This record gives sequence, C-alpha cells and structure tokens, in this order.
Amino acid sequence: MTANDTSTIETTEAVNPDGELRQGLFAAQAARIVKLQAEIASRQEEIDNLKSLILDSHPVGTYQAGNLKVQVKPGARRINAGTFEKAYPATKYPGAYQLRPRPLSQLEKLLPADAVADYAMSGKPMVVVS
Repeated sequence: MTANDTSTIETTEAVNPDGELRQGLFAAQAARIVKLQAEIASRQEEIDNLKSLILDSHPVGTYQAGNLKVQVKPGARRINAGTFEKAYPATKYPGAYQLRPRPLSQLEKLLPADAVADYAMSGKPMVVVS
C-alpha cells in the first residue's frame, strides 16, 4: 500500500464514518484468501499425484532429472504404540517409556489455573477464512 493509498483510505473513512470502505477491503481480502487456498489445494493435489507416480516407478534412491536431483526416501519409521504397549507394558518395561506432561487442556482441568498459566505458551496468531 502506498502513501497515496493510505491517504485515500483515511479521507474516505472521514467521509464514510461507517467504515464501508474498510469493510469492503476486508471482504475482498477474505475472498482473495479463499481463492488462493483453492489454488493451493489444486496445486497440492497435482504435486501429490506426480509424487505418487514417481514412487510407483522408482525405488528408494537418488536420481538425476535434468538439472534437478530427485530423492525417493523410505517412509519414516515409528512405533505402533497400541500394540507395543500390550506386548511391553510400562509396569514391566519402564525403561522403554518416557514421561511427558499431559496436554494443556487436560492440565487445566487437573491443576489450578494460576499454576498452569506460568507454564502455558501461545503459538503465533493466525487467520482462518472459511
């Protein structure tokens, strides 16, 4: 936004105290976000399809594709917690487990609010348009 745009908005707001211009800008921004999100979803679907084709045609490894390097990596390995816990219960195998605090929402129910407040963190604010 240029200085001229700012002065136009300020002048219009002075003439239009209801903020119709500001509301119109807000609606246009929200509409643009929705349009861009749809484009991103469409592009992401195309990317996912291309990656699927590559995975179907190339085993794990590194490949040259013109000036590009394409890596096909194996999937991340992780434990199936449910079946592991049944086979190796924490009471018998405490060394196989680690202790972690419960989620904040659960801690807020278990402990006084002021006790939890000192340890709670907030993430970056976000805008959601639906």
